[in-house]
Amino acid sequence: HHNDLTLPLVVKPATHGSSIGLSIVDKEEYLDKSVDLAFSFDERIIIEEYIKGREVTVGILDEKALPVIEIIPKKRFFDYEAKYQAGLTDYVVPAELKDEIAQNIQEAALSAHKLLGCYGCSRVDMILSNDDIPFVLEVNTIPGLTATSLLPKAAKVVGIDFPQLCIRLIGLAYDKTQNKPVD
Repeated sequence: HHNDLTLPLVVKPATHGSSIGLSIVDKEEYLDKSVDLAFSFDERIIIEEYIKGREVTVGILDEKALPVIEIIPKKRFFDYEAKYQAGLTDYVVPAELKDEIAQNIQEAALSAHKLLGCYGCSRVDMILSNDDIPFVLEVNTIPGLTATSLLPKAAKVVGIDFPQLCIRLIGLAYDKTQNKPVD
């Protein structure tokens, strides 16, 4: 039951990406509709407090955090349309943050990646609250890999171009198959 959560709330399917089925609920009377919508995409849903702040994401490559990216949606939140239609979202790569805050965000991202047992690469989405505390929203274990995707943008900042990135990822996957214990 959600009595200990305060509005606004975010309601979303547990396993779908691209913000499909996600609602931000400002008024109690919209909750049921949002819950039904989320359940139409998944048999498990997540209800969490909406944290006001800046949306940031950190790519992890080879167990190291890449530079922080800030996502600035032109709409209230980064929905499916904003993600896949060019021009509806601005990205700041690397994000304009004090070094210490950027480092905190990168450390939080790497911790989440490791705690969940991820390997090779992932992308960790967070909200940096107005008092500069990073809240992990989710870890994407199969981050987007198109020319406009965020992991490639972050890799580019540290001098890894798209073909090199693909080769690194293949190499990491191959390494993982090599140190499997033999039955």
